Amino acid sequence: MNYKEYFILCREKWRQDNSGLISPKLEDFYNDPTRPVPINTFAADYQLAVDSAAQRVFDYFSNSKEQGIMLQYPDIWSIREQLETMSSFIVPHLEKTMYGCYLYVDKIYIYRTTKCERDSSYIWHYDNNPNEIVKNIIYLNNVSAKNSPFEYLTKPDGKGYMFNAHRIGPDKWNQAPNGSRVNKEVKSLQATGHKPKTIIGPKGTTFTFNNNACHRANPIIEGYRDVINIRVKPTINKIELLDPRYTSSFEKQGVVDSNPEKI
Repeated sequence: MNYKEYFILCREKWRQDNSGLISPKLEDFYNDPTRPVPINTFAADYQLAVDSAAQRVFDYFSNSKEQGIMLQYPDIWSIREQLETMSSFIVPHLEKTMYGCYLYVDKIYIYRTTKCERDSSYIWHYDNNPNEIVKNIIYLNNVSAKNSPFEYLTKPDGKGYMFNAHRIGPDKWNQAPNGSRVNKEVKSLQATGHKPKTIIGPKGTTFTFNNNACHRANPIIEGYRDVINIRVKPTINKIELLDPRYTSSFEKQGVVDSNPEKI
């Protein structure tokens, strides 16, 4: 069973358990892969959790001597309460408006972008996990054009552009050409009406994107940018949103298991 087949089963189970809710269309999940999260509809607890996490992350990086093109916050469980609060708003929102199935958090990255040459995540790329894997970035400080806004490529209709995953399930699990770095392809696409779009906004700004949407980080020009990145994965049965048994960070590779049923 590949990830799309499992996703469809997850949607069927969710419909059975939530008969009063209208499921989002399956085709919209794949056709609209980049979406702002309307945090203005969330309770005040969401922003309070962001503010608390932001202070903890800022304090860590202010005292850290780590160097590199992207600095890593080492212990997501030190702010478990804040992450659980944020996830308790984001995950149900995605279940009802994007997926139409149960989700859990399989990966959380917390990091600071830096002044650097374009390399790694600062180059146009996609993640080459199955298409059913989605990330959610949360800004922990105000972000302008000068302090590393998230950027993605749009189609002529304004929706995000996705590259084809080379990992879809146990029977097809391949690396992407050129490490999924696609600067040349983006240059050609821009000649046909595709355009880059940056996400700027105040602390707490939250944005959802399919992991295979074409995207990149931008190097810092001035200031700093701290980010929480919460990645979700479909599950046929409702489980805890995040748990050390299955939610990881930088200590484990970012590639999901080829078996979509594995938690």
